[in-house]
Amino acid sequence: MERKNKRSFSYLFIIFAVLCAVFISIKVAMSSHFWIDEKVAGLFSHVPESVIPFFIRVTEMGDKKGIGVVALLALVWLLLRKRNYVGAAVLALSVAIGNEISKLIKDLFERPRPDLEHLVNVKSYSFPSGHAMVGMIVYFMIAYLIMEGVKSRAGKIIIAVITAILLLLIGASRIILQVHYPTDVLGGYAFGYLWVVISILLYNYFKKRIN
Repeated sequence: MERKNKRSFSYLFIIFAVLCAVFISIKVAMSSHFWIDEKVAGLFSHVPESVIPFFIRVTEMGDKKGIGVVALLALVWLLLRKRNYVGAAVLALSVAIGNEISKLIKDLFERPRPDLEHLVNVKSYSFPSGHAMVGMIVYFMIAYLIMEGVKSRAGKIIIAVITAILLLLIGASRIILQVHYPTDVLGGYAFGYLWVVISILLYNYFKKRIN
């Protein structure tokens, strides 16, 4: 029964991610305005300047250097400690390909960045947020691979909560630093989650075949 409920929730998340990605993509392609961009960005504009350095550090967890370091450490752990070669291969490929997909989507829609003072340097287009998308891929995949070896329900919940908080902070940092619209972040989460689902399916398929 519990496994059936988990599958049901998984299907609901997938459907929601697909709808979110499609809806935002269509609206962006039509150059339509989102009320959520104005409302959420307006709320985040009241963040005290004293916390800006914190969010600059957080956003570094989703940039190329931060992702590279985290992914490298995860690969070393998977290869040397866990001997999980399939997991290491899928993680490396999912991150590399996911990053390229993020760039392709950006170049496809060519959405300009918010017309505000950017508090960190940016060069690419706005939609989707690469930090949100690639961050989702890296940290979700690592959390999934870690939870494979955790037997206690409490331990899995703790890992899931920590991962969710980190991803939410990375997404929020992009809005607070005024380099992305909230819908860029939501779109990044949606695309990233869908790519993670595909990566996990491939991981389980090849793991069973090898075993």
